[in-house]
Amino acid sequence: MSRTHSNFFPDRRGIEPRPLLLTPNYAAAAGIALALDGGMMRMALCVCGLLVLISGQASALERLCDPSVENCRTQLLSLIDNETQEIDVGFWFLEDNHYVQHIVARFNAGVRVRLLVDPRGSASSPFNQGVLDAFASAGIPMRKRVTSSILHWKMALFGGQHVVEFSGANFSDNAWHPVSPYTNYVDESIYFTNDPEIVTSFMRKFDDSWVDTTSFADYANITNPPARSYPAYSIYPSLNFPPSQSYATRSISLYGRETSAIDVIMYRITQQSHSDAIAAAVARGIPVRLITEPNEYRNPKRVWDAWNVDRMWKAGVKIRMRAHAGLNHQKSVILHGLHTVIFGSSNWSSPSDRSQQEHNYFVDDKAWMVAWFTDQFNRKWNNSNPAGAIETKAFTPLPPDAPKYKTPSANGATGASRTARLVWYGGPWAHDYDIYFGTSSTPPLYTAGKRLGPSETTSQTQSYTIPFTLAPHTTYYFRIVSKTAAGKSASGATWSFTTGG
Repeated sequence: MSRTHSNFFPDRRGIEPRPLLLTPNYAAAAGIALALDGGMMRMALCVCGLLVLISGQASALERLCDPSVENCRTQLLSLIDNETQEIDVGFWFLEDNHYVQHIVARFNAGVRVRLLVDPRGSASSPFNQGVLDAFASAGIPMRKRVTSSILHWKMALFGGQHVVEFSGANFSDNAWHPVSPYTNYVDESIYFTNDPEIVTSFMRKFDDSWVDTTSFADYANITNPPARSYPAYSIYPSLNFPPSQSYATRSISLYGRETSAIDVIMYRITQQSHSDAIAAAVARGIPVRLITEPNEYRNPKRVWDAWNVDRMWKAGVKIRMRAHAGLNHQKSVILHGLHTVIFGSSNWSSPSDRSQQEHNYFVDDKAWMVAWFTDQFNRKWNNSNPAGAIETKAFTPLPPDAPKYKTPSANGATGASRTARLVWYGGPWAHDYDIYFGTSSTPPLYTAGKRLGPSETTSQTQSYTIPFTLAPHTTYYFRIVSKTAAGKSASGATWSFTTGG
């Protein structure tokens, strides 16, 4: 995507415009333009040199941080400590007291602070409510998201420094630096930038939420109607902000256009449209590699994660699972032929697509970013880190649980109805069922591949009614075999029942 820049980056208070931090190419172009304007060569050289110096400062603020080996928290705390105008933070949950202490200190020093929060995050973090209470007690203005879908942001904006940080990393201690490099960490890609188009976009989106009286309500220390801090900037097209924009529609369109290879690190995968599109890419000859999280693969609260992962494995996607002691919480996609990276806060889930408040970046104009994500992915995939640690392991699909029969209520039941309805508990991982039924003690396959789905709760059962009236005073035998989307199976025992007259 081509990019255009203004000549100045306006200060939010409208007092003094700040010079734009240009890349070296823009700096060189500016120098040539001045040289051609009236032959002012000496001024051109001075200005060009100054802009090159400034661009060097800019590149230092445009970076990705990898908490598998880096302490990313240090840079964020430094930004907090050096801010003199305004700090705006939006988060799902925050549980690292370092951030509380440093933000409160800047607030007490006269820096404006605004927080967008979601108290429902306290269900995911035992420390979040204490953090919210501490910020509220300090007098910091806070607004909370009140719609049915959560605030899934993880961002911090520094108005005076014109810098924004955002990622999929929650503000917890172990998400920002390793417990042990390469062996115990949280997989993330944490982005710091002073790219003007990105910073101003977050200024606009934060303000939009701050003054929103439908999706947000006052939480603490709001004495006047919430007001905007920044001008109404336009949103940079490479950014994606659900729920007003679909994450899946935009991503899937790119999967369909990819011509070389796709590499994915994804924490949660519960939205079928992503796995369908990835399977379609493999079918047309595009190699796909996926690193995902084993805890989500067997999380009974997220039963469709296993289904989607199994389907992609069966379709030919190469899959590895986290093997280090931490958590794979990253959300990134590399499209090699398109020279594009997608990263941010959205999982491959329906809430992350259109209902939760998210932030994502579709990068197609920064080659260094593609290289960074590619190097990181290959290191994890190949376990080629300097420590020789095992970060990922080969994925082997797991079988489902064996079905547990409910009706008939006991093996060998007598006086059973001649209308046979078999009921069983399939468990969270089975999706298809083969039903063996007949008068032989080793019943034959009666019907295969009945797509009755998983048990998403401990009380949800599956059932099948034999479509004919059974003979009287006859013993029948049955057996249920459960299957996952990967074709792995688990068989129940063979039971019998005898019909009445």
